Amino acid sequence: MSSADFQQFMSWFKWVLMGILLLIVVGLIIFSIFNYKKKNINTVKFIAVTGIFGALATILYVVVPDFGLGFTPPWLKVHLDEIPIFLVGYMYGPLSAIIVTLIKTLVKLPMTSTACVGEIGDFFFTLVFVLPAIIIYEKRRKISSVFIGMGVSSTLQVIFAMIMNIYVMIPFYSTLYNLPLEALEGMCSKIIPAVSGENWVYMYAVCMVLPMNVIKDSIVFAVVLLIYKRLHILIDKIGRKNEKIEEKAEPSASREN
Repeated sequence: MSSADFQQFMSWFKWVLMGILLLIVVGLIIFSIFNYKKKNINTVKFIAVTGIFGALATILYVVVPDFGLGFTPPWLKVHLDEIPIFLVGYMYGPLSAIIVTLIKTLVKLPMTSTACVGEIGDFFFTLVFVLPAIIIYEKRRKISSVFIGMGVSSTLQVIFAMIMNIYVMIPFYSTLYNLPLEALEGMCSKIIPAVSGENWVYMYAVCMVLPMNVIKDSIVFAVVLLIYKRLHILIDKIGRKNEKIEEKAEPSASREN
């Protein structure tokens, strides 16, 4: 398949992908409504909060310009849309974080400049980053869990980003823009001379992808921690209320059985 044919196919595919993601978002919201109704959790508040944080994540992902760090090629940019995703996940759990991630991805797809692959990559990068931390925090709502979760999440996300860039993103950009790998190597080696030679892709992952993601994750962590300290009473109140409702629902369900 030629580069032109590939771009034409992906231009058509993005609308199919948007439809699939929209159905998933609607399905997850409906599932959440029925699930939370069974637990007597305020579904209206859940939808409102999820919608607000979905809008915030979309603004940070689509409206606020992403930025490079000076030692990365043009396709490696920092965006901070994970911040509201972490916060809504701390309030309502992993499902709300997935919904918000889907919303911001869905809004971005019509404006894609990477034939959807950049957005799909961002979608999985985000989930790998936020879900472990949210799950760890949900098990034990303490500030220490925030630190532990962030450490685990950042480690997993950095490893995942390096693997994806080596085996997926670099070959993709080479195909999409009809650029030989040598041209991409030249773009990287101009920034960091060490990123060259037969194993330049691995040096690219170590010298560019790894530090960029560590810096980005640190920025996100610092902002989330700052906001968490100011909102922790509200976050804990919502989370503990949900836990109490679930605990009350479980004995009644066992009695019915």
